[in-house]
Amino acid sequence: MRFPGLVLLVLAVCARVAAAGNDGIVIESYTGKRPDDAGKAIAPLLRELAQRGFQTDSQVGTKFEDRVSRHAGGAADLPASFGTEVEKGTKAWASGRFEDAVGILSPLTEAARVANGAFIGNAKLRDTLLRALVVLGLSQQRLGDPAAATTAFAELIRTFPDATVARSTYGPEAAQLFEQTRKTLASEARGRLLIKLADEQTEVYIDERLERRGSTVKQLIPGDYRINAQLGAQRSRTHRVTVRPGDDITLTIDPVFDAAVHTTGWSGFAFQTAAERERLESAYAAMFAKAIDGTAVVVISVDSVRSTRAIVGSLVLLNGKEIRRASLALDPPPSSERVEALAKFLAGEKVTAGIDVELDGAIPVLTGGNSGTGTGTGTGTPAPRDTDTKPRWIGWPIITGVVAAGAIGTGAYLLSKDGTCKDGSDDPLRCPDLYENKPPGWGAIAGGAVFAGITVYLIVTRPSPAKKTQAFVAPAGDGAIAGVSGRW
Repeated sequence: MRFPGLVLLVLAVCARVAAAGNDGIVIESYTGKRPDDAGKAIAPLLRELAQRGFQTDSQVGTKFEDRVSRHAGGAADLPASFGTEVEKGTKAWASGRFEDAVGILSPLTEAARVANGAFIGNAKLRDTLLRALVVLGLSQQRLGDPAAATTAFAELIRTFPDATVARSTYGPEAAQLFEQTRKTLASEARGRLLIKLADEQTEVYIDERLERRGSTVKQLIPGDYRINAQLGAQRSRTHRVTVRPGDDITLTIDPVFDAAVHTTGWSGFAFQTAAERERLESAYAAMFAKAIDGTAVVVISVDSVRSTRAIVGSLVLLNGKEIRRASLALDPPPSSERVEALAKFLAGEKVTAGIDVELDGAIPVLTGGNSGTGTGTGTGTPAPRDTDTKPRWIGWPIITGVVAAGAIGTGAYLLSKDGTCKDGSDDPLRCPDLYENKPPGWGAIAGGAVFAGITVYLIVTRPSPAKKTQAFVAPAGDGAIAGVSGRW
């Protein structure tokens, strides 16, 4: 039985990135410290790119911090008198000056959230924060704001899951509010957070508390969490995650990527070495853009080009492919026309006058199985490629079918056990050990589905003695159309 068909894959490769406009972003990239005059030097270029719909400067940094991560901060980013001020707020509460206590402690707890890196590995500072949250909640309760008090105690329970509020220290009111909040949170369905790491030797911190080393799965009570990772001395940025009842969230953290990201004052990357920048810049630029839904990214810098200071710009696609690169000498200061020409070039327009072009977007195309050197402007003449016509062994569909059934069955069993207690307990809050089977369960089912598809394919198809596949490329307007066709 034969199933004739035609497969046509069309890839439009255009030098003009007209659609980048409103969704394109501009970031900077440097080796080491950004030059002091870089902002002034690139300002005209940023204005030109902004006029073409690209997001620049604070737009990009703010969006990345809101959606992805922000600098974790450290002790230097906290008020110098943090501990002294918490003690001052505690005394105000003890003396019945609840408004003063809230006025002192509320900004301090907010500062702790922003500069949370200062609390990682610092037990003394964490104890001070715990006291600040307890006293803040009690003061809000006394001021007739139970919702705010519950919010403070909920954060306390998430940040310090093993903490207790002693009656002897804070009084019966504090102990009662703590227990009531804990029971309310325990009654809500948990959310699942999977933290994936680029390096399994990385330590994972949830709300500044060390969880474990390596990829981590946690069932969490609903609320906002601060996630950090640390590989040796290299600490990640702070990733904020909101967990809702029943959520299944996956967060991937690469401390090396985070160490290069910069979003304060300017947005982009500061690499430690030139070799690291050369190796990672384009891939990291694409990762940055995808994280905030950018369609393309322009990377600019102030660098030395043939011993002359210049603005260097490149256009990078979301697959990490750099397709355009050009520079503009800064000595003498370039005219507005030349700056505009560089902006147009980086935006995808056919402009090269007045700028030094290193890469103009030409993409080599290979046709058929040949090792030719097409440049994207070929004639469209197809190059045939022979295919193997050796008869296929009849036993393959049986083998792949058995593998598919076994994998799907295994996946279904693993999913049925996910989230249940290994010791049979039915207390969702105090269960000591939960089955975490979703990743392997869905992985097994996905693998089974793949083998099921292979089985169907093997059954309904068979080799043809005259199969041919053809690839072609032809110019089309501002770009080209490339394709491959065949029969089966």
